[in-house]
Amino acid sequence: MADFKYEPTKATADTFHPASTEIVHDGSFNKDFGAFTADEAAQSDHPADDGGPTPSDELPRTLGVLSGTAMVAGLMIGSGIFSTPATVLTSAGSAGMAFVIWVIGALVTLCGGLSYVELGSMLPRSGGEQAYLDYAFRRPRALLAFLFCFCMIVCIRPGSAAANSTVFGKYILYAGYGPRIGITDHYVSQNFDWLCRALGVFCVTAIALLNCLSVAWSLRVHNILTWIKLLTLLLISITGLVIVSGVTNIPRSDLWSQGFKGTSNSAHQVSSALFGSLWAYDGWNNLNYSLGELKRPRRNLPICVTSGIGIVAVLYLLTNVAFFSVISMADAVESKEVLAGVWGDIVFGTTFGRIIIPVLIAISSAGSVSAMTFTIARIIRVAAQAGYMPYGDRLAALSPRFGTPWRCVLIQWVLSLVYMLAPPPGNVFDFLVNMQSYPTYLFYGISLVGLFYLRKTHPLKERPFRVFPFFPALFIVVTLFLSIFPFVPSTDGSVVVDGIPYYLAPLLGALYILIGIPIWHLFVHRHDLKFGPPPSPDDQEEAEVAVVDTLPSIDKPEPMV
Repeated sequence: MADFKYEPTKATADTFHPASTEIVHDGSFNKDFGAFTADEAAQSDHPADDGGPTPSDELPRTLGVLSGTAMVAGLMIGSGIFSTPATVLTSAGSAGMAFVIWVIGALVTLCGGLSYVELGSMLPRSGGEQAYLDYAFRRPRALLAFLFCFCMIVCIRPGSAAANSTVFGKYILYAGYGPRIGITDHYVSQNFDWLCRALGVFCVTAIALLNCLSVAWSLRVHNILTWIKLLTLLLISITGLVIVSGVTNIPRSDLWSQGFKGTSNSAHQVSSALFGSLWAYDGWNNLNYSLGELKRPRRNLPICVTSGIGIVAVLYLLTNVAFFSVISMADAVESKEVLAGVWGDIVFGTTFGRIIIPVLIAISSAGSVSAMTFTIARIIRVAAQAGYMPYGDRLAALSPRFGTPWRCVLIQWVLSLVYMLAPPPGNVFDFLVNMQSYPTYLFYGISLVGLFYLRKTHPLKERPFRVFPFFPALFIVVTLFLSIFPFVPSTDGSVVVDGIPYYLAPLLGALYILIGIPIWHLFVHRHDLKFGPPPSPDDQEEAEVAVVDTLPSIDKPEPMV
């Protein structure tokens, strides 16, 4: 007969009463705070997680090293590297300064990624910044965590998905009709912006439907799209090196020969260029939102993050070398988001360069939307479980048939459509990028302030990975720069750029944060005033230890008859 094994259960803060000898377990211990107890630490790295059974109300651990690395690289490689080089180049004013900004973006991304590995290995649960901010800054309760979730749900991710989906449409139309200025079809020419948005609606809708129907298939499709993106970037990178070597007769531009000539001396322009670079790199923290689904997170998280960032950074720098070797400044100003399509047309000709390359880039944009949809659904679910949203229990519930957070996916889908369809026709891509980037990096910086704060207040907290302090400190300094200088006007005195005031994008990003405060008061603070706040994570951990200490030890049970 098999040996009898006793496995103690855990008590929740809601049901533990020191005066009572009876313990009731409902399986939701520490859910609201992202705390990570010793039992959970052992369980998360236990081999049983590699495909073992999980509670029916939790998403299973299906992400391995390959899928985790693909999740990091998958969101980083989207439309950004194909659509923002023109913005970075024109804002920086020279190819030399633009390349420096791309290098700075890579270093800042690595600093943030390594810092998040420490936070993720210390609190290896889904939710990302929501868990870290909630654990580090407990007064006022859940304020920063709520504001992050609010901005991420209503502004950052849907705005970014809308921008990527629109780029998907532009590259599909480029593959079919070539540069916009040369389109001869009257209907397409007159309705170009709305046709781009219609294709974007198709993109975001198809991906949302897939994520509603199957977690496994959404991951498979995402992995396939990631490989297509990597191979596309690899093709562009290798081609660029061949062009630079001089063994081809492809005409070279004069960007590299001019070096830093024409570099902008405006802090506003530099901040705009840096926002464009960092938006292309963004996604390095993508895996932290799904740590509850990563197998052996404490071992695999550092591997996935460093591998994903390293691969993407090298490919991005080589891709910019390829672009700047062929594209002129005039091409960059005229082409904007479809710079990569113009490059492909010059290098490979009409068939492969103008059709195949843009289609591959459109697929890359769709892959980025796929990664965003996957992770934002998890963020919404964690926020609903923490009580930050109305009807939280219903929102967090998984589909009984498909096992997917389908209601969370639908919220992301609706908001993405709003951002895609609401703005008037015109160049709103840079506006969307700057608007969602402002609160994004502000909360990234605050999370790393929390890293230092937790080192001071919780020095004995287990940290399987400990980042060198220089890395989070540098990231925080860059965050301060990006928080201030977007509001500083350009040195040329321009107030309106492309019909939009220069300060409007960061102002709206800041307003989203401020708007979240009264909503936090309504859903969190008023609840605490009425029912009292829940215990802190430390109180919960102490309660659990007290409960486990009272349970009998059955290391060597007697044989069962």
